[in-house]
Amino acid sequence: DGHNSHCTYEFCRFATQSNIIVVSLPSHTIHALQPCDVGVFGPLVTTWKAQVNQCTHSGIPITKTNFLRYYAPAHNKAFKSSTIVSAFCKTGIYPLN
Repeated sequence: DGHNSHCTYEFCRFATQSNIIVVSLPSHTIHALQPCDVGVFGPLVTTWKAQVNQCTHSGIPITKTNFLRYYAPAHNKAFKSSTIVSAFCKTGIYPLN
């Protein structure tokens, strides 16, 4: 989100050493430019709601014990690389790889 506290010297050094390119979005533009908000979390919420509805109609309670078993398929569907790349494109931020 571009806040200075998120980009410490140690963080930047780690990113450089790990070949990670840090992208900082301009202040007060997060609502429009945040790739995950624009293109990933929407599909995640939709898929997760469908999973919860399916469990509810089947009489399966979602508990701490089985949460990941039912959440993982929704997460995997929403966080596919093609979905993430599309989210960056929708915001006008085009990843190189």
